[in-house]
Amino acid sequence: MSQETLSTQEEIYDFIGELAIALYSKKIRISLGSLRSILQDKGKDYSNNRGMATGVSAAYRRWKDKDPVVYHAIAYTFTDKDGNLAWDK
Repeated sequence: MSQETLSTQEEIYDFIGELAIALYSKKIRISLGSLRSILQDKGKDYSNNRGMATGVSAAYRRWKDKDPVVYHAIAYTFTDKDGNLAWDK
């Protein structure tokens, strides 16, 4: 069985949103580093967590009009290395 790869930015943003809603529905938060590892397994490599944060922000904006529930899930699912929501000061 072959591993599905993500080849376009839209596929990556869709995957981030779909993963966020699945995790959020189970009250699970993961770090940007963990998300980066998952995406590496899917064929997309971000050079560091700062790049990963940019990708999550882009996915967040993409889902804003598409589905507000997923948009909200993205905001509350992915955390910094200390477990804090990235946007929470």
